[in-house]
Amino acid sequence: MKAVVRGTVCGLALMVALTGCGGDGDPTVGGIGSGSGKSKASRTLTPEELRALLPTNEGVGDVFTGRDGLAIGGEPARQQCAEDSGAECPGIVAAGHKESAARDNYDNRKVEFTLFAFDSPKAASAAAKNMAAKKSKGDPTPTPTKINTGADETQAFTSGKSADVVMRVGNVVAYVDAYLDGIDDVTYVTTHQVDLLKSTA
Repeated sequence: MKAVVRGTVCGLALMVALTGCGGDGDPTVGGIGSGSGKSKASRTLTPEELRALLPTNEGVGDVFTGRDGLAIGGEPARQQCAEDSGAECPGIVAAGHKESAARDNYDNRKVEFTLFAFDSPKAASAAAKNMAAKKSKGDPTPTPTKINTGADETQAFTSGKSADVVMRVGNVVAYVDAYLDGIDDVTYVTTHQVDLLKSTA
């Protein structure tokens, strides 16, 4: 697999904070789904529980490596969500981040996963829409792209080999930032993240 991603400020901010302390609707517009099923993402999660729902390097691909995922709660989590979404993120309880890259930086392939856990699907949905609106802007303007991830809501945008995918599963917003060779690669990693969020509680 050849999924890849741009670096973001998110991982650094989460690391500093830590060391210092259904089905898709129209993916280009916003999906549907109550998130009321019995998945892990349908209940309020602690930072440690959220961290456990981040993909492992092995889950991304056998040539990928990177540090274990990190998670934070409280005000640092809200600040990170506000930075990524451009909104206040009421109801947030935790944030997590994981980066994986191909060994020896092969083809510059890497993928970043960011999770934001909320106290309700409504709060998560509002944050997902705000985040997608922010990711939809850029120079050049990215193109709305249909990706079937299995999430309650999915909005994806691509620009050249760069992809931003914002998803919601229950109470959790998942953001995947990727630089890729093909849409199949980003579909693989986003679906893998959704499957983890839907795993039995």
